[in-house]
Amino acid sequence: MGFLSVLIYVGISLFMGLTLIGLSLETIDLAFVVRYLEKQILPDLFARSALFIAGGLIVLFCIRYVQRIVYRRERSIVSESSYGKVSITLVAIEDMIRNMLETGKGFNLVRVKIIPNKRGAEVIIRGNLNTEVNLPLFTQDIQEKTKEKLQNLLGEEKEIRVRIEIKKMVFKGQKKIVEEEPEVPYRYY
Repeated sequence: MGFLSVLIYVGISLFMGLTLIGLSLETIDLAFVVRYLEKQILPDLFARSALFIAGGLIVLFCIRYVQRIVYRRERSIVSESSYGKVSITLVAIEDMIRNMLETGKGFNLVRVKIIPNKRGAEVIIRGNLNTEVNLPLFTQDIQEKTKEKLQNLLGEEKEIRVRIEIKKMVFKGQKKIVEEEPEVPYRYY
């Protein structure tokens, strides 16, 4: 879920929760709130339109949330063969690619996302590079391996695009050999 959605849900939940707690402890007077709304907010056209927009946004965010829950099925890629349909979930394909990339040298903390489309799929690989390599050759090799693996799995007719995003480059240098005596705490006391 997006950051803005989470922020709105947390804000609304916090507001509603504190309001209900205040009403139950009688720290918020409901009659005072209604009088304030009638005399200060509702006569002002700008305030009423701001309330309308806020209410509409809340309703739209709630509909979006319900829609995400309802349509949150395991998405899959379906291939037809002469023996019948074969359905492979995207999670299984993502795990296969992740395992392939993490067992090789150079990449760690790999995250794979597959976006299916009508002609095939787009694969987005995000990770950290942890060795000094020739970057164009390294990324080309990963793209070729990934595309070959997916075409063997899904069939040659599917178009597969592989995009690589390197988030961080972590180079582990050689450790320095310390020949001097280590510092002992409270040595000179």
